[in-house]
Amino acid sequence: MKIKTINDYLDSYLTERRFNVSPSTQRSEASKANNIRKAIGKRAIDSVLHSDLRELIFKWHKRFSNKTINGHLTILRAVFDRAMLDGFIERNPMSGIENLKNAKKEPNPFTKTEVALMYECNNVCEQGKNATLLNLLTGLRIGELIALSWDDVDWQRNVLYVRRARVLNDYKSTKTPDSVRAVDLNPLAIDILKRQLPYTGKRRRKTVDVLQRDNKTVLKESIAFIFINSKTRQPFLNAKQFGKTFFNPFLETAGIKHRGVGQLRHTFASQCLTAGISKEWISSQMGHTGTNMIDMHYGKWLREDAPDCALLASQHLQDAFGMPEVKRTVSLPAVSDVASNMLGKLTKKPQLMQLIQAMLEDA
Repeated sequence: MKIKTINDYLDSYLTERRFNVSPSTQRSEASKANNIRKAIGKRAIDSVLHSDLRELIFKWHKRFSNKTINGHLTILRAVFDRAMLDGFIERNPMSGIENLKNAKKEPNPFTKTEVALMYECNNVCEQGKNATLLNLLTGLRIGELIALSWDDVDWQRNVLYVRRARVLNDYKSTKTPDSVRAVDLNPLAIDILKRQLPYTGKRRRKTVDVLQRDNKTVLKESIAFIFINSKTRQPFLNAKQFGKTFFNPFLETAGIKHRGVGQLRHTFASQCLTAGISKEWISSQMGHTGTNMIDMHYGKWLREDAPDCALLASQHLQDAFGMPEVKRTVSLPAVSDVASNMLGKLTKKPQLMQLIQAMLEDA
C-alpha cells in the first residue's frame, strides 16, 4: 500500500469540508492548509515526528497569533487522526499538543457621550450614519446589517427579522431549522428606519444567491436593500468595505477615537448591561442561545453611563425596611462646587450681591 503524504490528507480534508462549512470558513482553512503544505506537505505521513510539529509551532509563533495557530492545529489533528484510522501510523504525533491560550480582548464600546457625538455629527453620508445608529440600537453583526431588506421589517409588530448575512463576499442564510431571529425594534430604531426609508425604500430590487445552512443549497432572493454604499450605489461588499468607506472617516469627522466597526455590536451589549437589562434578552437579540458569549466577549460595565445602582437597590427594598421613599442625596463636594460657581457669578454683579447681603442682615 502506497504511503500517503501530508498533502494527500490535506486534499481529502478540504474536499470533505466543502459541504460541512461555509465558503468563508473554507477559504480560511485553505489558507492555513497552504501554510502546512509549505512546511511539511511533501513528507510521508509516517515520517512526521512529535518534535517536528513542536518545532513547526515554534516557528509559527513568530508569524501568527495563538488563535490562528490553533486553527492550524485543528487541521493537523484531523490529518493525523485520519492517518491512524487508515493504519498508516501507529502513534499520533499530535498527541500531547494542546491548543494555545488566547489573550482575551476587552471590548471597547462607545460611551453615551460618543454615541451623542455620532448622532449630532453632520456633513457625513446620512445613509451610513443611519446604518451606524441602527447597529448601535439592535446589536446586529455588520454582515447582518448590510444584508437587510425592507421586507425584513415588520412595522406593525416593531420587529426586525434577521434572515441572511453578508460573509466576506457571499450571502448566507442565518435561519435555523426552527425559526428566524426576531429583533425587537425600540422607538429610536423605528425612527432611524423611517429616516432611511426615503433613500432606499423605492429602489429597484436586486436578486442575489443565498447559501443555505446546509452549505449546499443556493436559493435566489429578491432583496430591497435597506443600506447601500453611497459611493458605488450598490450593496456593501462586506464589513471591511463598510468600515473603510464610511465608518472610519465618520469617527474622524465626529471627533471620536478610532475603533473597529465590530465595537458597535459590543456597544449595544455593554450599554444594555449598564442599563440593567437582563442578559437573557440581550442574548436573544444578538442571536445567542445562552448568556456565556455576553459574559466572555461582549459585555462591559460602563461606569460613567451607569445609573445610581446603590440608589436603585435601596428604592427596591425600602418598603421592606418600613422606610419612606429614598431620594438621591447630593454629596457635599457637589454642593460646594455649585455654591462656588454661584458665588463666582454673583461677584460679577455687585448690585445683586449687595441686595442679598441686605436680606441676610434683616433675617
